[in-house]
Formats: sequence, C-alpha cells, structure tokens
Amino acid sequence: MPKSVTVVTGGAGFIGSHLASYLSDRGKRVVAIDNGTFRGPDNLQLMNIKAEFIEKSITDPAVFESLESCEVDTIYHLASPANVPFSVRRPLEDFKVNMQGTLNVLEFAREKKAQVIFPSTVSVYAKDSAKPISEKAEIHASSPYAAAKIGGENYCYAYTNCYGVRTVVARLFNVYGPGMNKYVIHDFIRKLQANPKSLTIMGTGQQVREYTYIDDVVRAFVLLAERGESGTAYNVGTGIPVRIIDLAKMIIEEMGLKDVELICTNEEAVGDIQEWYGDITRLNKLGFEPQVAFREGLKRTIKGGTGEI
Repeated sequence: MPKSVTVVTGGAGFIGSHLASYLSDRGKRVVAIDNGTFRGPDNLQLMNIKAEFIEKSITDPAVFESLESCEVDTIYHLASPANVPFSVRRPLEDFKVNMQGTLNVLEFAREKKAQVIFPSTVSVYAKDSAKPISEKAEIHASSPYAAAKIGGENYCYAYTNCYGVRTVVARLFNVYGPGMNKYVIHDFIRKLQANPKSLTIMGTGQQVREYTYIDDVVRAFVLLAERGESGTAYNVGTGIPVRIIDLAKMIIEEMGLKDVELICTNEEAVGDIQEWYGDITRLNKLGFEPQVAFREGLKRTIKGGTGEI
C-alpha cells in the first residue's frame, strides 16, 4: 500500500523547506506546495529534499487536484507572506493568501480527514500584553497580517468544532537559522557583510524579541502533530528575551568584527511591537525543550549563510 502523504504548503520557503527535509529524512512521503514567490522550487533541490513538488499558489482552486487519489495524514500550512510590512503595504494580497489559502487547506483536510498544523504569529496578541505572553493573553491585531492570522486561527477552530477536523495552532515568535531570507538577523548579517564598519538599526535598539532556531521550530511542529490538543493554540519559542542592540553586538562578535559603529534610527515601523517574548509552558508540557542555544544558533546561521529575498 502506498505511503500516506504529508503536505507542506510553503514548502520551498525558509521554514517549509527545513520541515520538508526533516520529514522526508524520517521516511515520510512529503509533497511540498509553493508558488515560488519568495524562494522558488530550487530551494528543495539545494537542500536535497526527497519531496514531490507542486508549483501552484495556495489560492488556486486546483492546488490539491493532483492529490485527490492520495491518502493525506497531515497538512503543515506554511504558505504565507509572513511579513508585517508587506501586509501594511498590500493588505488585500495578504488577505487573499492568508485567508482564502487557509480555507482551501481546511476544505481539503475535511475531505481527506487530515489534520492541519497552522502556524500563526505572536502578532495576534495585544501590544500591552503582560510579559512573558501566554496563550491566554488578549487577542488584538496590530497589523493586517496579524488580523488575517487571527482569522485563520478562528477558521481552524470552526472546522474542528463543526466538522471534526483536527487542527493545532502554533503561534511563532521569531525564527532564525541558515537559509533565512528576511527579518532582523538576516538584515544585520547582510549589512555587516556589505559594510563591516557600521550597522544601522531601525528604532531605538531597545526593542525586545525572542528567537528560536529553525531545528527547534521544526521539532515543535512535529510534536504538535503528534501530541498537540486539537482546537488549541501553543506558543512556539524559547521564552528568552533579547534586546535588538544586544543581538547586534552578538552578531558582530560572532562575525569577528571590531570597532563597528551602531546607528539607531529611532524610527518606529507601522504595525511593529516594541516588546514580545513568550511563555511556552503549554508546549513544555508536551515534552518540548529548545535544544539549540542562541549563540550556537547564530554561529550556525552565519556559517550556513542567509538567502536572498
């Protein structure tokens, strides 16, 4: 009997390609779906992933057509621009991918009796949430991207309640690692490679974030598929806060640079949140513990390289 299929939407992206690689290395039959907008199908070949590839947009009504005759066990739904500034500039396009795409996934999961692991974002929480942020904090969107993710979460819960589809929500904090193609760690490394004498930091540098290495995030996703409670959200992170200015200094040290001038713009981006780090107790109770220390993860990221946008 043929193996059942595990689907990774956004499978050629940063997180999706690492996840597809992890699953295929463990004997899963993986089908990666991606429209190639942000990374492209070549990423699958570069990482030697033993995955089948469907180059279609998740918003295409025919996106799952070739899988109609397959048994499908799990859909990891990573197809998303996952970019707050993009959503502020192009809210309608962000809505289409994050909402229509998610509904397409849920309808297919309902048909196939498959479970859905839905990556959401810390951005769904209210800006003034008490720290560390728990899953019980108020939900209040700070950007169109966050609003669409809240909608996606609610559709997951609705499909669980109305149709019995098993859904688990993973609220991601910042994810980093080799092959990342955007966000602050990528930007700092690229800027310092171009000019090792100075680094411009958006804002005051006092913004606080937490960072989770890609391998730990992948392990968390698989754990949620195996043990997560259906219709439930889990913070996925480390729970360790890092100031942006300190992040810059650590990257400078790991790159072996000296006498780098740090220039803070003191500007605040629309939709940005000044401080966020999470409480991961709920995920810990499933048996999750981050395995890659932050400085070690930075070393691997710098050594492994960051991708182009």
